Amino acid sequence: MAQVIRTDPLRNFKFRVQINPTGDSPLATMAKGISDLGFAQMSGIAVTNEVIPYREGGMNTHPHKMVGQSDFAPVSLARGVFAAPTGGSALYNWQEFLHSWQGGYPTGTGSAGNGTGGEGSEYRCSVTVTVFDHPVTETGYAYDTDPAAGSTTVNLPPRLSLTLWNAWPGSFSISDLNAGDNGILIQQLQLHHEGFSMNWQPNTDG
Repeated sequence: MAQVIRTDPLRNFKFRVQINPTGDSPLATMAKGISDLGFAQMSGIAVTNEVIPYREGGMNTHPHKMVGQSDFAPVSLARGVFAAPTGGSALYNWQEFLHSWQGGYPTGTGSAGNGTGGEGSEYRCSVTVTVFDHPVTETGYAYDTDPAAGSTTVNLPPRLSLTLWNAWPGSFSISDLNAGDNGILIQQLQLHHEGFSMNWQPNTDG
């Protein structure tokens, strides 16, 4: 029997975002719980490579095109606004930490901001995004059954991982308040970063 090759693309809604403070920075304490937040939406993964045109004498039909710097677009994260102590203030506290750093946190004398020299003022984080398979399109998933809890958990393998390097808050906002509406309050964080790496996990189904 011929091997069946799976052609279904990954679903875009089963993912996990982990924000990882660097080293011994006080950010991990000030923004407690920032590594364990759940997000409803993530957008803006893109890179643009600069074009440097170069004209050469005797070649009048077209210029040479060389690659210049790469520019990575800001990434936006969105999640609901939750009350304490469910990590509701963690994203805002990251913005607050950045603002304090600009004023010379923690001593008011300024800082290199790179986590060196023992000042512990690194405001940047690495952000890891993991995309998981979905039971509808995944044939090799496993079940964990907990008889005591009376529940069954599906363990789905990661299929794609993405890491943003040296990310920091570019802006923080919450949605509008409206007494005539019945929506939910959403907070958004825009991240600037210095590049990303992607890793596709092999699919061993079949």
